[in-house]
Amino acid sequence: MLLKLGIIATILIVGGIIFSSEIQQYFPNTSTDGVNSLKTDVNTLTTKSFESAEQKITSSAEQAGTKLSDFGHQSVQTAENTINSSVEQAETKLSEIKQDSSEFIEENITDKFEFLNSTKESD
Repeated sequence: MLLKLGIIATILIVGGIIFSSEIQQYFPNTSTDGVNSLKTDVNTLTTKSFESAEQKITSSAEQAGTKLSDFGHQSVQTAENTINSSVEQAETKLSEIKQDSSEFIEENITDKFEFLNSTKESD
C-alpha cells in the first residue's frame, strides 16, 4: 500500500515538473499564500471564461446576422427572378394574342372586302 502511494506521489511530482509551464499559465499567481493565490487564480479563470464566452456569443451573433442578410438577399433575388420570368411569359402571351388577333382581323376584313367588292361589281 505504501508502495502504491509512493508511485502516485512520484507521478504527481514528475507531472508537476513536466507540465510546470502549463500550470503556471493557468495558475500564474501560485505562491506560498495558497488561499489568496487560489482566489486570484479562480478570479483570473472566471474572467477568461467570461471573455471567451462573450467573444463566442458576439461571433455567433455576427455570423447569424450575416446568414440572415444573405438569406434576405437571396430571397429578394429569387422573387425578382420569378417576377421577371412571369412578366416575360405575360409579354410573350400578349404578343401571341396580338399576332393571332391581327391575323384573324386581317383574314376577316380581307374576306369581307372581297365579298363587298364582288357584290358591287355584280350590281
